[in-house]
Amino acid sequence: MGNNSAKSISLMMMVVMVSILLMGDYHLHGVKAEITCEEVTYWLFPCISYGVFGGTVDPACCTGVKTALAAAKTAEDVRKKCECVKEGAALIPGLNYTRVNEIPKLCGTTSPYQVTPDVDCSK
Repeated sequence: MGNNSAKSISLMMMVVMVSILLMGDYHLHGVKAEITCEEVTYWLFPCISYGVFGGTVDPACCTGVKTALAAAKTAEDVRKKCECVKEGAALIPGLNYTRVNEIPKLCGTTSPYQVTPDVDCSK
């Protein structure tokens, strides 16, 4: 991959992260979730490179995945985290959802949902 392409992808990933952070803490189904999109973005940001390029999962990604799973203590937290991941993933050009869904297993854990563009986070 050329140097300009790598710079473009890096810049796009930063734009995505800032966009997610600007979404702010919102309410789902009228109940405030304790987990925020800002936190989810921070924890899962190290996973973006694997989701786009493949290769080796960064240990920081695994730490983030496990932290995000532990932080989702209620059903509302799980829904909120799902919505944040779904919306954030949709903003990442070239994201490979198959690779994204491999990450929990590669990190030695599981996820309560599969990340897809149309995942129903209310279930």
